[in-house]
Amino acid sequence: MAIGTRNTARPWIPSADIYETEEKTIVQLAVPGVQADKVDIECEKGMLSIKGERPFVENGKFYRVETPFGRFERYFEIPRTLDVNNVEATYQDGILTLAFPKTEEAKPKKIAIQVG
Repeated sequence: MAIGTRNTARPWIPSADIYETEEKTIVQLAVPGVQADKVDIECEKGMLSIKGERPFVENGKFYRVETPFGRFERYFEIPRTLDVNNVEATYQDGILTLAFPKTEEAKPKKIAIQVG
């Protein structure tokens, strides 16, 4: 990028981490600089969609711009074993976290051994 110019906004893909605990499946997206009210999250027909935008802020003469900006979209398949009606969404330190509770049938079950 030449000094004093910038590329036009183009879609970018925030990095994601997905992991599970015994009780929940967690989806985390790195979206630093994105305001929480500029993010749209929907679950429909087994799909999670996360859309938003990070604006380019011209507040000086840039020598280098490596932080992506513009619109973003991410899509993830959501298994039926997750409760999409009780998902918790939080945003802290540039990380969007969605915690999907597991349904009872998806939780690990201890099987007792009968001695006979």
